[in-house]
Amino acid sequence: MEEQLERIIQLIYAAAVGADEWSALLTAINTAIGAVAGFYAGLEVRQGRGAFWYTVGHDHQMAQLYNEHYLSLDPTLTHIVKTPGKAFACSEYLSESDIAGSRFHSEFLIPNGMRYVLSGVVSMQGSMISLFGFQRLLSQAPFSRAETDFMQRLIPHFAMADQVAAKVGVISDARRLAMTVLDRMDYGIVIVSPSGQIRMSNHRAELWLESGSLISSHLGRIRLAVPDDNAALIQLIRAAGASDHRDFRVGAIDTVGVRDGMQARILVLPIEHEERRHLDDNQAQVTLIITDINQQRTMAPHLLQQTYGLTQAETKVAVGLASGKSPDELAESLFISLATVKTHTQHIYQKVGLGRQAELVRLVYGLPPLF
Repeated sequence: MEEQLERIIQLIYAAAVGADEWSALLTAINTAIGAVAGFYAGLEVRQGRGAFWYTVGHDHQMAQLYNEHYLSLDPTLTHIVKTPGKAFACSEYLSESDIAGSRFHSEFLIPNGMRYVLSGVVSMQGSMISLFGFQRLLSQAPFSRAETDFMQRLIPHFAMADQVAAKVGVISDARRLAMTVLDRMDYGIVIVSPSGQIRMSNHRAELWLESGSLISSHLGRIRLAVPDDNAALIQLIRAAGASDHRDFRVGAIDTVGVRDGMQARILVLPIEHEERRHLDDNQAQVTLIITDINQQRTMAPHLLQQTYGLTQAETKVAVGLASGKSPDELAESLFISLATVKTHTQHIYQKVGLGRQAELVRLVYGLPPLF
């Protein structure tokens, strides 16, 4: 057992600097304590979402299902967060009657073939917690005291690895720089998965999420306060996530805050595969730009015109395209023909050196290259 412990400790530090090592680490722990599946995760409890998940032995959809539906029902999580730094076998604090009355077990854990849990919170930073959980089948015995003690000895090493690796993931310098830039902007940026799960958000967006008047987070998924607008936003997000990027037209939706009456426009554009790689998150596939309609937050039109040598008419079209308008909408609002809009658009892309509307949006809003 001591030899297994030493090997697993080595794997913990290897995983801290190389995500490819997590499968080997979790498999080794499974073997050592007789588990059939396990995970290590970072949960943003306040907003009900996972910042990172490493799993072995689970169906790939279990983490998403847990985030979306069962995090708030998990009696194990409720117990272990009370004593961070300590490992617990669920048999220590859940009776058979507790299990029988638990929706978490009857709807989620047992239908997925699991019954007994050995878990613990490694660290807590604000509302972000790092934790592990390992499971056994209904046909197996509960985890023993020796197995619980084994995991207890690993917790200090997981905690140190958390500090070394910043939430047990190597966050690239490019992502760190991009987030620093985004946090200084006074319009909202939210990065989501194709299902609307929030993966990243800047400071302005976090403030709006906390107020809940315009946007909120429901089990980790972005939600607009106006139901009809929310349904339309989800459709735009799914379309952006499924797009091939080349011919994608930037989506836009106007909505209002239910308490403060704020009028906002939300632009929806896809993130290309190479950009997702730099963000260390393959699920970060769609960018939402949220602006107050009554405040100008894009590059000033005169600066855009002077910098790229656009004519006044081309500048109006460029700003319109960057606001998510279609060529037809621009033709109607500017009282010009559709053919004229297309001609101006070609000239804009030539002068600016870009080829797509999404790229123009990034330029006009001053987004870092990663987005």
